[in-house]
Parts: sequence; C-alpha cells; structure tokens
Amino acid sequence: MTAINDSVILVRGLDVTARLTNSVMEMSDRAEGGVLLETVIGRYVLDRDARLVWLLIDGRHSMGQVLESVAEASGQPLEQIRQPVYDLCERLLEFGLVEIATPADIAALSTR
Repeated sequence: MTAINDSVILVRGLDVTARLTNSVMEMSDRAEGGVLLETVIGRYVLDRDARLVWLLIDGRHSMGQVLESVAEASGQPLEQIRQPVYDLCERLLEFGLVEIATPADIAALSTR
C-alpha cells in the first residue's frame, strides 16, 4: 500500500460520481452534511468531516495543504488531525475513489 505523506497529491477517480447526502440520508447515521460517492461497483458515504477532505482532493493540493485547510476549518491542531486524514485517504485509495496524481495529471490540472 502506498504511504500517504504531506507531499503526496491525490486526484479523484474519473469514474466517481459525488452527490450531497441530504437526498440519501438513510444510508448513514452521520451522513448529514456529507457526500455520497458512487462508482459502478459501490456506494460510499463520507460524513461532513470527510467531505472537506474530499473537496480538497483535486490534483492541485498536496496532502500538507489539505491538512492545513482541514486544521484551519476544524479549529483542531494539525498533529491531531494528521493521522485520521491520512487514514481516510488510504481508505479512499484502497477503494479506488482517488489516485496518486501523476506529473501529467498535475500539469493538466494546473492549466485550468
């Protein structure tokens, strides 16, 4: 498994559709304010805390930048949120919902 670190840049999978969970609240007890991710083979509900991480995974932000934004938004110390965010990103990688951005991905996304 790939080790997540502050310099890794992730990009969302091209086959992932995301919808706000207000329309699918019955899928999780903690879905309010979250996001539903769907692929051909599965559905995944992220709670509101994980939603922020998902939104920052765009092929432009390093994990270090994602962590700083999450810490600022949550008001929690960076070191307190680092491992939970890393764990979430490892799971997203495991399920194929995100990928490690290649140099070509990064170049293409930086022109937008």
